[in-house]
Amino acid sequence: MLIPIGDEPREPGTPWVNHALIAANVLVFLVFQGAGREPALDRSMAWAYVPAAPTLSTAFSSMFMHAGWMHLLGNMLFLWIFGDNVEARLGRVGYLAAYLATGLAATLIHGMIDSGSAIPSLGASGAISGVQGLYVVLFPRNRVKLFIAMYVVTIVHVQALWVILFWFVLQDLLPFLLQTSILGGGVAHAAHLGGFASGILLALALKTLAARVAQETRVGTLPGGVSVRSPWAAVDPYSAERRTRGVLPAREPLVTRPELVASAPDAPSRIQAMWDAGAYDQAATAFVLALGTGRTLALPEPSYLRICARLYERAHWDEARLGFEGFLKTYPTGRGAPVAAFGLGMILLRRDGDPAAARPYLERASRDHPDPAVRAMALRELGYAT
Repeated sequence: MLIPIGDEPREPGTPWVNHALIAANVLVFLVFQGAGREPALDRSMAWAYVPAAPTLSTAFSSMFMHAGWMHLLGNMLFLWIFGDNVEARLGRVGYLAAYLATGLAATLIHGMIDSGSAIPSLGASGAISGVQGLYVVLFPRNRVKLFIAMYVVTIVHVQALWVILFWFVLQDLLPFLLQTSILGGGVAHAAHLGGFASGILLALALKTLAARVAQETRVGTLPGGVSVRSPWAAVDPYSAERRTRGVLPAREPLVTRPELVASAPDAPSRIQAMWDAGAYDQAATAFVLALGTGRTLALPEPSYLRICARLYERAHWDEARLGFEGFLKTYPTGRGAPVAAFGLGMILLRRDGDPAAARPYLERASRDHPDPAVRAMALRELGYAT
């Protein structure tokens, strides 16, 4: 027996839309479909999608219906594992739109391939396959935790790319091509493959769009030939809404022009003042611009590391890498050096795909990081940095 039970790392934030989708599927099955008991289940088939008599309403309603407990639990397990990170990356509205769009694409592809069938089709599998397609493009180097109970009982961590591709080749692509089913009859393999393919295409399109937007917000080439993108170029942290909430202090000239702060002789003290004033994004922008000039920033060690961590947590990988490298040059034996080493090692391994460069940093983190859980994660990552 081999069952996925989780993934790592988990993106920050609460995946409210993913929770709501799981709750909606469970409630529809329990209340509308009578928990799979007849005659409620039979009556609910009027809302399933029939390829021979397709309607747009049943194409959507069928996404929230299931044929039995195992069908429901299997789908919800995969949605729980993979949906939260995708929601964190796309945002709540974007994730909901992607879920429904890939689910609809899966249903329509199944209908086109088996257009003469009068067999009702139902289940969230097509939409969840779309989520997995998005996941495999957005988080290919994440690890999926697999529970294995064969000759031994254990948990292993395998790169998401290989787990998801193996699953779809074995469970859907081969049965579809051979017109057989490893899971038994009644599995709409074309819907699964259609959802998966649409998720991959959507993720690739979104990544292309994001890269184009990033290029448009690039602030240019800094002295020393280093190009640094400012991801906060369009952010105004002094909007009226945030001022009324009391999140930030009143506007001060000090924090209005990060590029001027970065080039000032007293840049470290001014960046520190910006950070202390609560202008975190401007401080981080000035910090990155100053590092891009090749100068050494004599920021206090805790503040230096907090800015680097903020960049890392918000997935600004290029800027975080620049910051961690600068920290390790400035404080090579500092208390925060193992933390910076772990962040830099993860970026080099997962984002850049450079295990040789990542290994010494992960080794240092596995020995010296103050958090035992992070030390254990660094050890696991070293198994892939070969």
